[in-house]
Amino acid sequence: MSLSRRQFLIGAGGLAAAAAAGGLASVERLSDHSAGVSPAAASLRKCISLGGPGPLRQDDHPDDYRLWGNREYIRDLSGTAWVKLWVSWYDLQQELGAPPADRSYSWHQLDGAPGGHAWIRRLDRQIEAAQEDGVGVILTLHHTHPTWATGAAGADPADPSKPAEQKLPLDVSPDGPWAWFVAYLIARYRKRDRPGPSIDALEICNEPNFLSWPQEGIVETTAQMIRSAARLSATWGPTPILAPATSDFPDRTTQALAGLSGTVWSDFTAGVLRALAGFRALVPLRWSHHNYRDIRLGTARAEDVLAMLRSAGWASDVAPLWLTEGGLNLAEDAGDEAARRGQADAIVQSFERMRRLPDVYMWTQHTVSDKPGNTFKGGLRDDFRWSEGPGRRRPSWYAWRDLSG
Repeated sequence: MSLSRRQFLIGAGGLAAAAAAGGLASVERLSDHSAGVSPAAASLRKCISLGGPGPLRQDDHPDDYRLWGNREYIRDLSGTAWVKLWVSWYDLQQELGAPPADRSYSWHQLDGAPGGHAWIRRLDRQIEAAQEDGVGVILTLHHTHPTWATGAAGADPADPSKPAEQKLPLDVSPDGPWAWFVAYLIARYRKRDRPGPSIDALEICNEPNFLSWPQEGIVETTAQMIRSAARLSATWGPTPILAPATSDFPDRTTQALAGLSGTVWSDFTAGVLRALAGFRALVPLRWSHHNYRDIRLGTARAEDVLAMLRSAGWASDVAPLWLTEGGLNLAEDAGDEAARRGQADAIVQSFERMRRLPDVYMWTQHTVSDKPGNTFKGGLRDDFRWSEGPGRRRPSWYAWRDLSG
């Protein structure tokens, strides 16, 4: 059952007592080096999420940071301070068929995965290019996992649209196959004095309350991922950890005959904060949330999340709320000129609204180019065509370019 705004804020206040007893996610204060400004600055940072792990899998992908005008648009034209890249555990270690014997073997295999093709080097090159441009880098773990780590033999019984690879790992402790993969990314991309690719934040999950299964126990699983990742970062980093990348959909917890298929964003947020009460991270820990519904409907869910974070005593080295994915999906209206103008207007209105909130650090537009065959049409350009290149620029391409961040 979803909460009214009043019930939501009253419930969030109940978290304050728990937070007061132990404190939530205390971290050392750090300067925001990657964006070139101090945490006290009031500017809302612009970020573009480059679609998904496609550029990990193949050369010349439309979401490659370096190609098809993406780099020039982000770096030179739009004043976008951050870019969000993706990595898929499923793509890199599904080939194993069984859990690796230990961390050493896991890391050795990841260096050349899959099959000796070393896909990770494609990601290295994109991260290095963004570094050269002075653009902050978020690396996000895609919501797919090797089935040997999950025990999945088929799709989610509660929601057959979720394939086997979206089942959550059985072990998200700090010492197991999932943790070894997270530690590998932290160690490979930590900040160093010597040259090499490095990231500015690792987002350890993607919309677990909507995309992952089973939904039963999703709050505690997510909270354990956060605790484990913070511990791993303290050992192998430090790299700031972003989580839980909450989907602001569904609007209510959905029940199917075989179990839950989705958890309402408000209950999920409150539950993860409650599960983390008293936890103290030794590395920067930042709260991420997706704001698609706010953009489409003009709702105030981001403000509600902020209220919950304040009531829970959430501490962060920079502004606490990072909106790491958003936009307006035109879907079947992608060719309608009025809808295209409406997309641009909605992005501008949401961005300006969030700019007035000093506790919101970042606003992220998901994708530059849409892709044929994908019904999500939330990009700034029409479908990419392999024979032609990027599609036509939408009004949102210009609107995002002109936003001051």
